[in-house]
Amino acid sequence: MARVKNLAMAALQEGWKRERKFQRCECDLNARYCLAGKWRGAKVITISAGGVFLACRPLKIVPNDLVDLVIELEGQVLPSISRVVWVNARKSKGRTEFPYPPGFAAAFEKIDSTARAEIDHFVKRSLRALRALVHELEAENPDREKINHLFLQVRPNDSIRLNHIRKTVREEIRYFRLRKLDTL
Repeated sequence: MARVKNLAMAALQEGWKRERKFQRCECDLNARYCLAGKWRGAKVITISAGGVFLACRPLKIVPNDLVDLVIELEGQVLPSISRVVWVNARKSKGRTEFPYPPGFAAAFEKIDSTARAEIDHFVKRSLRALRALVHELEAENPDREKINHLFLQVRPNDSIRLNHIRKTVREEIRYFRLRKLDTL
């Protein structure tokens, strides 16, 4: 269970950095952006009520560019006009400058207040599930049913890391159960 706890703590701490205006979380959402009249697909891998990081091939994108951005969040389409904050392009030998996939970070310039509220709710729900999971994993005797219930709250398009944690928890529970049977 220590392996699961470490994964969950890393994801939780990422969303609770104090110097940020908005909480953020990792996710796996589809998005499209329009630059110079051409629409391109991307994946949102980090989201907050203030902006996103899009994993894509950032061709001809430079900081301060304005892009039309459409995010698909839990069956809703959330349009915005966003400003490119920084670009993580491939350097020599396929490496990127920052420890993220190639893409760019964008801050929301114009976004509907209900869309911002939906994003904030999504982030808080994801972080709440992580916080509860970490709390349960730190318990002296983790409750398997409660852990499974927490993962039922995780929905498609939530963090890839959350889905990885879910898989790891299943493996740990299975391993623990089998190890317990061997000692009987």
